[in-house]
Amino acid sequence: MNFNARILLLATCCANIFPALVAGITQETIDQIATNMDIKHDILSNLDDGLRTFQVQLTITNRGKTAIPKDGWVIYICYIRMIEPNYLPNPKGVVRDGIKITHLQGCTFALEPASTFEAIQPNGVKKIKFLGENWIVSKTDIMPNWYVTAPGLTPRTIVSTVGNSFVGDFDKVEKWKRYDFKENSSELHDKYDPYTTKFRYAINDIKDLGKSPSYVIPTPLEINVDESKTICLGTRDWVVIYPDVLLNEANYLTKKLPVTKTKQKPLNRYIELDIKPVKVTINGKLQEKAEAYTLEVVPGKEYIKITGQDAAGVFYGIQSLMSLTSDNYIIPKSNITDAPRFAYRGMEFDVARNFFGKETVFKLFDMMAIYKLNRFHFHLTDDEGWRLKFEGLEELTKVGGHRCHDLDETNCIMPQLGSGPTTIGSGSGFYTKEDYQEILQYAKERHIQVIPEIDMPGHSHALNKAMQSRYNKLVQNGQMNDAKRYVLVDPDDTSQYKSIQMYTDNAINPCLESTYNFIEKIVKTLIEYHETIMPLQVYHFGGDEVAKGTWQNSTACKKVVHNSSNPHGKELVKEYFVRRLSNITATYGINLAAWEDGVMKSGTEPYNISALKNDKIFAYAWDNVWEWGYSNRAYKLANDGFKIVMSQATHLYFDHPYEPDPEEPGYYWATRFTDTRKTFGFMPENIYGNAKVARSGEPITKEQLCGKEGKTCVKLKKFENLAGMQGHLWSETVRTPERFEFMVFPRLLALSERAWHRAPWELEEDKKKREEMRKQDWERFANTIGYREMKRLDQLGIRYRVPPPGAIYSDDQLTVNVAFPGLTLQYSENGGKTWCDVKSTTKSTTDGEFLLRTR
Repeated sequence: MNFNARILLLATCCANIFPALVAGITQETIDQIATNMDIKHDILSNLDDGLRTFQVQLTITNRGKTAIPKDGWVIYICYIRMIEPNYLPNPKGVVRDGIKITHLQGCTFALEPASTFEAIQPNGVKKIKFLGENWIVSKTDIMPNWYVTAPGLTPRTIVSTVGNSFVGDFDKVEKWKRYDFKENSSELHDKYDPYTTKFRYAINDIKDLGKSPSYVIPTPLEINVDESKTICLGTRDWVVIYPDVLLNEANYLTKKLPVTKTKQKPLNRYIELDIKPVKVTINGKLQEKAEAYTLEVVPGKEYIKITGQDAAGVFYGIQSLMSLTSDNYIIPKSNITDAPRFAYRGMEFDVARNFFGKETVFKLFDMMAIYKLNRFHFHLTDDEGWRLKFEGLEELTKVGGHRCHDLDETNCIMPQLGSGPTTIGSGSGFYTKEDYQEILQYAKERHIQVIPEIDMPGHSHALNKAMQSRYNKLVQNGQMNDAKRYVLVDPDDTSQYKSIQMYTDNAINPCLESTYNFIEKIVKTLIEYHETIMPLQVYHFGGDEVAKGTWQNSTACKKVVHNSSNPHGKELVKEYFVRRLSNITATYGINLAAWEDGVMKSGTEPYNISALKNDKIFAYAWDNVWEWGYSNRAYKLANDGFKIVMSQATHLYFDHPYEPDPEEPGYYWATRFTDTRKTFGFMPENIYGNAKVARSGEPITKEQLCGKEGKTCVKLKKFENLAGMQGHLWSETVRTPERFEFMVFPRLLALSERAWHRAPWELEEDKKKREEMRKQDWERFANTIGYREMKRLDQLGIRYRVPPPGAIYSDDQLTVNVAFPGLTLQYSENGGKTWCDVKSTTKSTTDGEFLLRTR
């Protein structure tokens, strides 16, 4: 426990005994403050201090009939940037305009009146200015649900901070830009501005084809469709015939179409499922491939046949059949021969930052199955939460699975990411063993492999607090041996560090033998959870973002790594940790996975893979901000024998905004925006060809990326070690299933296209020709989404993001377009009271302003 937390805990304990002595603050006072304190948050400027700081103003207005007291209360907020970085973190805090600001852990800060603060009278206004680190240019950067309390009293959420209406508009260039040129400085200029309708019109530079040009997404290897001849399944006398090994697929099909199962083959009107060798042509070679399938729709003889190389191939053939089927069960004559590009086609979902119930996971699985994705990377733990119950370690979810106002974090984790002071809401929740096994079963039926991630040795704040609570409880009960069994923190470690998410206590200690007792318990339990449904194949341990300075003063680590005073001491400890983890998992026949930096010594030098015992080591290459110089890690790791999952943040992180607009939700640390077109254009086998601009939006040159002699850009030599690719949904700013679907769809469709189908333009060396080919392919794909796939998403209840329209207005002519042709565009001339559909060109009847929208 740090010094500041001890002070706050002491104050809480005392107030519990003498609540009336704390500055005369009563529960009624706290309730009134929460109801009547009107808070407004405004960014004043990001441009006054280069890349270093930005200016903030809080405006507090008392809307009540009684004064807000001059002392005795504390406001707790989540702020994703370090406040006053020249002074904090510091247990003494810093005073600004009469308010003392103290950093606790992570994004949690305390704001309390200092001695110079004066009571805010009814209708009175108090303004507080402070600096934040780096910049803020998005409304979702400002976390909601600030709350007020006093020692011994019940905390209350400040009503004005629910939602994000208390966040001021980013209506000036100094608010929406992150940094600018400074005099006599080489700092980069932020090129991004919110899109205008005119700019959108320019970037929507494709034709409206008037219909969907494709029948199946992701694109098959070979497809022939003849719409002049069709089959109708609506007669309800069609049957499915199948071997026993395909019972799961037959059951799935009967739930989707008006057909019944049978073992006896009729003369006609049947769908036949079968497993036989399927040969496909890839790179000019005829070969068999896992998950391949053929689909034949034969109207003349009234039958459909789906043949798969394996059960998964049959399942994907069913998905293509479903894509061909109209609302009234009409299917055109078709022949498809198909196989996937990558064996690994995945989606990562972070349920640690904010929790989502199994129903949301099920819905994601349904969509992954439709679009032929087959790996689910389940991010179950992080600093802000532990989401899976383990028998015998109940504190992991009892404490680590909940967030609430508990300064000592013995009963729950302190509120983070706007989760508020109680355990109600998205900050709290976990899966029981039964829940988890239901998830596994649902995934198995859809040929989706679940890969659980238990993130360590960093990102372990929730884990550390949970296990400390367990330790304290057992010690108090006199169970010292049991208490010591799973100790994860060296009590003699005086190391000081701060993680990228501002935690100073979020690393477990790899130099304690008890750490590996804990890990083995976790691994064995996961094996047990999986074994009767889906045997555990891969254990993902995270391994990312361990802060500088971690374990530097650990007594235990000095015994394990004798030269820990060496600048690379942290890396040596990490490598020791990975080897120990490899030994444990290899003993149980499980492969190991980590984020790329989890298997790097430093910079771009990987660990020696021959020292790791697993058959396969999966490395997820994510950190590719081009100017940072790490984009070559993916190919370097592949060449060294690691199996690479392409996870590049600039194209595959769906928690990033769709547009560089303050109103668009999401973090933007890697890139200012990622729209569906950008994801569609990603080239996993031509990684450096994806680099167009730096994080600022400035064009990046090949020399900047690869160095003068081009040595930085490592060439991929072992293509077979590209296991595949996946999309990611990190949930810091995602609190509801609706927002989850908004962020993931329609980008998931572009992910599936690239993971399943290699486009001819990807390996085209002529850059100009490649861009022409890619644009033509995007035109096909975008029209397919607009005219076909979004209708399917509607029918499936997916609340996807609808792109705003582009428009130009000249000579009384309004011309509009949209990223996905086929969506309805509308305009209003009366402020939104009535709306009219827009054709490609519509003559205006007034000279006023137009409102435009996409439906």
